[in-house]
Formats: sequence, C-alpha cells, structure tokens
Amino acid sequence: MTTTLQQEIDRWEADLETIAANSASDSWFLEERRFAEAQQTITAYRGRILPTFTSQQPHDTIVAHEIEHLVDHLEDLRNDLYRTVHPPTSHQQVAEAIAALRALSRVALRFEDTVQNA
Repeated sequence: MTTTLQQEIDRWEADLETIAANSASDSWFLEERRFAEAQQTITAYRGRILPTFTSQQPHDTIVAHEIEHLVDHLEDLRNDLYRTVHPPTSHQQVAEAIAALRALSRVALRFEDTVQNA
C-alpha cells in the first residue's frame, strides 16, 4: 500500500528528475540547476512532505526535526546561490543537502512501513 508520505516523496523525486532533464537539454549552468533543485525541494518538504508526518511515534518527531533543520540549511544555500557572488562550494552543498534529505526520507519511509506492518 502506498502511503501519502511515499506518494509525496515520489512526486518530489520525479520533480527533481524533470529538473535534471531540463537542465541537460537546455544547457543550464550548474548554479541554475542547483537553485531550481533547492527551490523545488524546499517547496515540496515545507508544503507537502513535512505535513504528512504524524509525530505519533518518537522517531517521527526526531526525523521530522532533522528534515526541518536540513530544509532550513538548504534555504540558506539557495539564498547564497541567488546572490551574484556566492561561495564556490554552494552548489556542492546543495547537492549534499538534497542527498541527506533523500536518506532521511528513506529512513522515515522504513519507520512508516514498520509501524504499518506491526
């Protein structure tokens, strides 16, 4: 059974794949791609993914808190990319933050599966 959390994470992943395809076909600069990925991720997590956490289990609260922290950090990185002069590692840090969000999302989905199968 696909849960709301799984659906929203799948939707976010599909959006990132679309951004990657568009950036390749339209020859975007790396900063443009990372900016778009960061913006899409912030919107997806704040608007759709985080609200699906029920916080009924202690681990839900912990994972949600860590995700919120990463999304806040990603927002700072996105703001850096928006500036004309930004740290040279901003685009790498965006990629790392998104990778960390992917990992935490997988953890959240495993917790959700464990609770449902219990």
